[in-house]
Amino acid sequence: MISFLKFAGRHARLVLALGVMLGLILPGLGEYVGPALQVLVVLLLATAMIRVDLLGVLSHLRKPAKIGSLLLMLMLAMPLGVHAIATLLGLDPVLHLAVVLVACAPPLASAPSMAALLKLDDALVLNIMVLGTLMVPFTVPLIILNILDLPLDLDALSLLGRLVATIGAAILTAIVVRKFIGNDRLRRHHDLMDGISALIMLVFAIVIMNGIGLTGMTDGPKVRQTLLVALSANWGIHLILLTLFILASGVFGRGYVASPEKGAIALMAGNRNAALFMAALPAETLSSLLLFMALAQLPIYLTPLVAAPLYRAVLGKQRSDTSQGHSPS
Repeated sequence: MISFLKFAGRHARLVLALGVMLGLILPGLGEYVGPALQVLVVLLLATAMIRVDLLGVLSHLRKPAKIGSLLLMLMLAMPLGVHAIATLLGLDPVLHLAVVLVACAPPLASAPSMAALLKLDDALVLNIMVLGTLMVPFTVPLIILNILDLPLDLDALSLLGRLVATIGAAILTAIVVRKFIGNDRLRRHHDLMDGISALIMLVFAIVIMNGIGLTGMTDGPKVRQTLLVALSANWGIHLILLTLFILASGVFGRGYVASPEKGAIALMAGNRNAALFMAALPAETLSSLLLFMALAQLPIYLTPLVAAPLYRAVLGKQRSDTSQGHSPS
């Protein structure tokens, strides 16, 4: 079993692709594991948090003003901006709610690893990911139900309670596992943890892709429209922010037009952990959002591949030691 888990960890991308394929070609399969969706979401977040020394991250926050301003921009200002654009475009109510939820979500749990792969400021991403996840139970009910008054059949306290329960369960699981296993063994057996994460993601992919194959055959235009919105909510926002940072730098044609820190902010702005809400939303609302949530995974999975040449071009000489995995600042 251990050898199998290590094999799955070494071939995580193939395992994930298998889950996506099974969910697409065998849509009925997701119905058997669908009831475990809330548990899967908790386990996904927990397996990421197990690798993070939460107290260590909090103790190394040496620039609270910068971190605070980024959190305000990503977790409060961006949802309001996305809502304004969705209203202006007259977006379908389901897609409107979906894109605002994405904008409210914290960065992906895998975002620090993604940033390190792209030679961006992974320490900054780790700080924002941890703190943003802790903020979600308080910011989302405020934005979704009070400020924007979007159609969601939940009151603020109920949504807060569900989010606290989901995130709290994941963090508690991570703390217990880290305490039981120990940091040294976690580092020595990281490939085993990769395998466990890969298998959880395989089952999650089967659930979230459930029914998309049938939807694609019966309502192709809906799938194409939803995919376009999902791409815009990730790559569109990512590229817009990166372009603004490049223009603001005022430096062109010298081999560097951006910085690892600015690239990390753009990466976080587009790649959000919207799956977190799948354990907190009512079943009826969740069923209407499943198509978007599933298609939103595609730009997430493809970002490391697509963005690598982009960041090689725009970072150039400004790559700094912060992108090499220094302690969180």
